[in-house]
Amino acid sequence: MAYYGALFGILELSILLIIGKLGEETFSKMGLIPFVGAIILGIIMGPGVMSLMVSSPYVEEFTSLGIVFILFMAGVEDKPTRVLGFRKSIAAGVIAFSLSFVLLIVAFALVFHLHLLQASVMAIVLAMVSAGPFSRTVQETHGNQEQASRTSYLFIEVMTMEISAVLLFGFISSPSSLSSAPSAVVYTAKMASVILGIMAFGLFLAKPLITNLEGYLRTREASFSVVVGIILAFGFLAQYVGFNSAIAAFLLGAFMSDEIKDNAYMLEKLRALTYGFFEPMFFMGLGLYFTKLTPSLLILGMAALASALAAKLVSSYFISPRIGADPIRNFFAMSHEGGVDGAILLTALSMSLISPSVYSLSMIAVTALAIIGPLGYQRGLQVQSPKQTPSIKFVRYELRNVTAGQLANTLSTVSISANSTLADAVYAIEQLHTRVLIVVDDEDRPLGYVNDHELLKMLEGGKNLKLSYVKLHEVPKISESAKAQEVLDMFEKDEKPVVAVVDSEGRLVGSILEREVLRYLLSESRQNTEST
Repeated sequence: MAYYGALFGILELSILLIIGKLGEETFSKMGLIPFVGAIILGIIMGPGVMSLMVSSPYVEEFTSLGIVFILFMAGVEDKPTRVLGFRKSIAAGVIAFSLSFVLLIVAFALVFHLHLLQASVMAIVLAMVSAGPFSRTVQETHGNQEQASRTSYLFIEVMTMEISAVLLFGFISSPSSLSSAPSAVVYTAKMASVILGIMAFGLFLAKPLITNLEGYLRTREASFSVVVGIILAFGFLAQYVGFNSAIAAFLLGAFMSDEIKDNAYMLEKLRALTYGFFEPMFFMGLGLYFTKLTPSLLILGMAALASALAAKLVSSYFISPRIGADPIRNFFAMSHEGGVDGAILLTALSMSLISPSVYSLSMIAVTALAIIGPLGYQRGLQVQSPKQTPSIKFVRYELRNVTAGQLANTLSTVSISANSTLADAVYAIEQLHTRVLIVVDDEDRPLGYVNDHELLKMLEGGKNLKLSYVKLHEVPKISESAKAQEVLDMFEKDEKPVVAVVDSEGRLVGSILEREVLRYLLSESRQNTEST
């Protein structure tokens, strides 16, 4: 019987994955929030409507894993590149969350007649903001330069509200933290120790560990497996000492963010695992935990939604003048939900902190906010398709340990003396299979470059004309000791087809063509494959 149970568990997971992903893609093509489609399909197929599927132990296990990885990636991707200069936004985020939380906990305790713990969990979820969905909304909208500047302040505010909610839930989800004042102090000290331990590992140990593993094992799959193992291990250790594993994963992601983002291959694999595998099952699984949808439950869900919107509107009008934001646009920014809040609700349900009915009406409000927030924020702004991760990130990662001189030494140098004639230049272009030539003086210092099209036009005036009399394009120069990654920046900034690599005295030691970088990467990949 256990054998058949496992088979049916695998079948159920496959259905969740396929249908959940189809739901996301369908909603995406309709211009709606993708994960909402998976949640709605889960509600329809689950006990909420048709009862075709129920949550099994297999679904619960994978959903728990999904919570860990979704929160880890939320920490990785929602962390801003810098926070200095945004102190007002950080303070605004703390105030906005605190004010919304207080207003909501009063409403849920007095109007909904919930006991304090359930009201607190519900208030945390509906007072918080999910930075991931807000980040995706921002990426899909175009505004003017002032709007872009304001968005940075709003994102810091939103991220602060998310982190505040995660930390507060981590505190109240521990039974010992609420039993007595001494217990609360002990738990706070324990929580601080866990956070410091995660911070120390993420900031100081993760990078050398991953770098050394990649150098020793020579395969990216091995380092990816190690990172996945680290995520699971920290989740286990946190849970073992009484700290929530999902919250630990969020903090670990935030502190490992720089290392993960610098490794384009690692980032894409973690995205594929999280968003391609765990996310569809997680969001569809959220719908399977609903109780039977009844008119009274829908009314209560709408009441919770109205309460959340009112609390966030009050908070927005209170703090927006302090960061120079438009109160209405800030209100819609604060209304983004979906992801971390769902994970908190499901964690609270699994820990019996809230009842199934409270979970269901809270998820109704979260699902509605997930639609209202992005649509309201994009009002009056140009919407575009989200950008995919550009391949330049992978190139940059491959060149992380290479200097410009080392890169140039693996490529042909496309140069010619200024004393050469046009005919010599055309011959050199044919022999070197290039479209540009760097022209150098008698001491091998770059003077500029000329392209094949211009050479052919100038031949009409005489093939014996020397290049020293030809008008040249300015050629970008880079020191041979500089990082090869800087060459990519020069190609993007200057939009020139070639970069001259020079020594300390300004003499040409090599050249780098934009297309030659790809050849270098292909040769490196082939060598790595052969050595492996």
